[in-house]
Amino acid sequence: MALLKSAWEIALEKTENIEADPEKIRRDMTLNEGRRLAGSFLSDPENDGSQLEQAYRSAKRDDKPLLKRGLASTVVLNVALPQSPDYEQRIAKMRHIAEIIDGNESDTVQLLGQIGQFMGKYLQARDSLLDRAKQQYAPMYEDKKERMMQKYGKTTNLPLDQDPEFIQLLQKNYNQLSNQYQQVLEQAKEQLKQAWELED
Repeated sequence: MALLKSAWEIALEKTENIEADPEKIRRDMTLNEGRRLAGSFLSDPENDGSQLEQAYRSAKRDDKPLLKRGLASTVVLNVALPQSPDYEQRIAKMRHIAEIIDGNESDTVQLLGQIGQFMGKYLQARDSLLDRAKQQYAPMYEDKKERMMQKYGKTTNLPLDQDPEFIQLLQKNYNQLSNQYQQVLEQAKEQLKQAWELED
């Protein structure tokens, strides 16, 4: 009668001939180091980028393309529609990374500058949308308050911008605006990926 092998023994048999590839491990570590350096620089307001620049400048010739890929892929991942005006510092940091890896006058630096301008226009469009929505909704809001007064003998104390119907209307308009701007931003990200030869 044959003995049944345990799952552990079967797994050991399947993996006994597998050897670690030191070159692949080195490449992965270098790529991840680039990602880590870029992530740390982008997320820490106190980080001036000198450590990132020093690491890139002093990298071995074989490691530089991998380090660049890690830095560049992190920049692309961090390109997103802004929620507040502090996006300018973030874009400036992304441009600094592009300057380090491609030079001051590179296409990627210029493209990131255009992306920064585009983000500014998005925030302006969002503010303008809010103002227009308030103007459009104000008569309806006053009418709603009047109807409440007639029906219940009292009106709402909520300001216009906290009215649930206004919030719903505004959110719908914000979503449309964001979708339009996101499509353009995705095209810009594709241009960055092509310039840096990044695949998905």
